[in-house]
Amino acid sequence: MGLKSNIILSGLFVVVWSSGFVGAKYGLAYAGPFTILFWRYLLVVLLLAVLVSVLRKWQAIPPRVLIRHLIVGGMAHAVWLSAVLGAINLGLSAGLTAFITALQPILTGALSARMTGEAVSPREWGGLALGLLAVGIVIGDGIALGGAPIAYLLPFISVIAISIASLIDRKATNQGDNQASLMLVTFWHSVASLIILMPMAFGFEGFQATWNGELIFAIIWLAVIVSVAAYGLMFLLLRRIPAAKVASLIYLSPPVTMVMAWLLFAETLTMAGIIGLIIAAIAISLTMKR
Repeated sequence: MGLKSNIILSGLFVVVWSSGFVGAKYGLAYAGPFTILFWRYLLVVLLLAVLVSVLRKWQAIPPRVLIRHLIVGGMAHAVWLSAVLGAINLGLSAGLTAFITALQPILTGALSARMTGEAVSPREWGGLALGLLAVGIVIGDGIALGGAPIAYLLPFISVIAISIASLIDRKATNQGDNQASLMLVTFWHSVASLIILMPMAFGFEGFQATWNGELIFAIIWLAVIVSVAAYGLMFLLLRRIPAAKVASLIYLSPPVTMVMAWLLFAETLTMAGIIGLIIAAIAISLTMKR
C-alpha cells in the first residue's frame, strides 16, 4: 500500500488509459462514436454483472449513494467518452485529443481544495502549470496545422465532466462514504452510461456499423481493458492518493498516446509533441513528489 505500489499502479493506469484513445480511433473506421460506446458499455454491464455475481460482490447501497454513483458514472464515462470520440471522429488526432483532455489536472487542482478539502502545495501548482504549458504547446501546433473548431471544443467538455466526477468521488472517499467494492461501483457507473448512450446511438446513428473482426476487437478492448481496467485503476488510485495527484497522471497520457498513434496509424510525431512530452514528464515528477 506504499509509494512503490502507487507508482506501479499509476504507470499501469497511464498505459491502459492512453490505449483508449488509440482503440477509439481504430473502431471509428467502422461505426459512429455513440454506437461504439453503446456496444462497449452493454458488454461492460454484462461482464461486470457476471463477475459481481460470481464473486458475490452484490450489496445494498443507500439510494443517496447510488444516485451519486450514477451521476459520477454518467459524467466520467458517457459524457467524457462521447466528447472524446466525437472529436476524433471529426478529424482530431488521437494524440492531440489526449493533449487537450490533459487540461483536466488544472481544473481538478483548482477545485480540489474547495470540493475535497485537499490542499495543493506550491510545488504541485508548479507542476500543474508546467503541464498546462506542455498542453498549450501541442494544441497551438495542432491549431496552426488546421482543424474543425468544434473538434477542439469537444475535449474541453470531457475535461469538465471527468474533473467534476473525480472530485465528487474523492470527496465521498474522504468522508468515508465509498464503502462499496470498486467492481460494484464500476457496474453502476456503466449502467448509468448505457442508459445515456442507448438513445444517443439510436437517435443519431441508428446503431449502424460495419461489423468485422477489427470493430469487434476494438469494442472488446475498449470494454475490458479500458472501461473495466483503466477506470478501475483510476478509482482505486482515488482511494489511495489525493485527487490532484491522480489527475496529474493524465499529463503522461498524451505523449504515450502520441507514440502509440505514431506506431499504429503513422500519426505525425512533431517536434512540439516531443517538447510537450519532456515538459509533461517534468510536470508529473513535481506533482507526484511527497
